[in-house]
Amino acid sequence: MTKLSSDDVSRNDMYRANIKRAAEQASFADYGEYLRSLDMKAVIRDFDPIYIPRIAQLTNKSNQFNLTTWRVSESEMDQIAKSDKYIRLYGKLSDKYGDNGVVTVVIGEKDKDALHIRLWLMSCRVLKRDMELAMLDCLVSDAAASGISTIYGYYYKTAKNSMVKEFYGSLGFEMIEQSDDSSKWALDLNGYKNKNKYIEVER
Repeated sequence: MTKLSSDDVSRNDMYRANIKRAAEQASFADYGEYLRSLDMKAVIRDFDPIYIPRIAQLTNKSNQFNLTTWRVSESEMDQIAKSDKYIRLYGKLSDKYGDNGVVTVVIGEKDKDALHIRLWLMSCRVLKRDMELAMLDCLVSDAAASGISTIYGYYYKTAKNSMVKEFYGSLGFEMIEQSDDSSKWALDLNGYKNKNKYIEVER
């Protein structure tokens, strides 16, 4: 008899939970009401040492929803976590069907009154649940508290990340540079209004 690892068990649980979510979604005519019905809760915080291994793992595994595909080792991530050059966020998401754990990471590098997003990734298993909106709200809040007036986002094309080519545009960023393989986007924080409507966020 083959012994299942804890990862296998967790993966199977998440697979079954997604089947339940899909079945429930089919019963809603309004997608927003479906999202509300999930009773989603997120923890979004600066990097905790306990999650550094998972955060580093995500940078090396996430390919589709990964704007810059910056690969970072655990030791490098530990140094980033200790540096005052960065604004860092990880996000955990759970709902009435289960806990998905740490599923998204953002790292922004501060430069006077600007913040340059060096990494933004998210696990595909939580797509279309507005977690990116919750992350942006928190990023803007932390950036503004640090005296940031403009956030710059970057997209670097790879063989697998075309799904996020227009990601920053969908969040209200303005494209300011574009080439065949990359684009640069800007978000003026003046007058920013929170976008997340369906996720209860714990900071």
